[in-house]
Amino acid sequence: MSKKERVHEFLLEHQLDGFFIAKDENCRYLSEFTGSDSYLFLTKHELYFFTDSRYTEQAKVEVVDFQVVNHEGKLVEKISEIARREKMQKIGVEAGFSYKNYLMFKKMLPEVEFVFSDIDQMRQIKSAEELDCMREVCRISDVGFERTLSHIKAGMTEAEARTILECAMLEAGSEGKSFDTIVASGIRSAYPHGIATDKVIEDGDLVTFDFGAIYRGYHSDITRTIAVGHISDEKRRMYDAVFECQAYIESMLKAGLVCSAVDKEARDFLKRYELDSYFTHALGHGVGLEVHESPVLAPRDHSVLKENMIETVEPGVYIPGVGGVRIEDTVIIGQNGIEVLTVYPKKFICI
Repeated sequence: MSKKERVHEFLLEHQLDGFFIAKDENCRYLSEFTGSDSYLFLTKHELYFFTDSRYTEQAKVEVVDFQVVNHEGKLVEKISEIARREKMQKIGVEAGFSYKNYLMFKKMLPEVEFVFSDIDQMRQIKSAEELDCMREVCRISDVGFERTLSHIKAGMTEAEARTILECAMLEAGSEGKSFDTIVASGIRSAYPHGIATDKVIEDGDLVTFDFGAIYRGYHSDITRTIAVGHISDEKRRMYDAVFECQAYIESMLKAGLVCSAVDKEARDFLKRYELDSYFTHALGHGVGLEVHESPVLAPRDHSVLKENMIETVEPGVYIPGVGGVRIEDTVIIGQNGIEVLTVYPKKFICI
């Protein structure tokens, strides 16, 4: 089914006369436009792409299946004109639709009902082209980390390690960093989102690297934890527990499973080591044009995993005052298993 057909199916399913989109990732997904200042208005009869004079020529080259319109600074007026012409009664908007925009549209279209609909779900199942993009962006991440490890040593700062890693990913073909790179060492490795600081990496530290690349707009997300010098038995036990937990989840993961049930499997596994109380975040999340997408492998997400969804698998254990371990892969969900995209080895590494 083409994206145009999926749009029409979405409008029918939600009983909408139109849908307004301002979120960059949704605009890019549906129109294939790579610039900024883009807005979409989806109707039953026509798909409209709005931008300003800076991007109209680019849009005419890149945009597929949409009528390209220069909004000339009058976006709300032009969309309202279409809505009146097509006698619309109900228009869908994204969850991030601002109150300011709502007031502007209601002033122009007082008789129209505006409703929130989750069009992001349309992006959950990836096409063959999207899967290839995800394979490439994960390859870039792997190469970047492999090139980085030979430079990591005691005495350097977390910030220095971060710079080496981000440069290595750029050299490998990344368009930029997927998010603020995490390099957390020593007791800071117990911070799940420990952004790199000027802390010096020391002998005996666990060091967690959580990073991602971007390729053609698609994101990767990978975490590896390494040891520097000699570490305590407690830290090694933490590592082995997380390693085995992640391997177990990846061995059983497939289409048809419920997200919350998969998350529970990970917590039950860590309970054997009496470490489940130190696992303080969701097991995983979707990835694509955004680094965090739905569905989420979490206790409250009861979505069913489907073939060609992309998910992360990232169990972690964080003990205050001691340190933390997280291991994360990006994977493709298949009917009978998964394809792991982030293939850099996860075995215990001590440098």
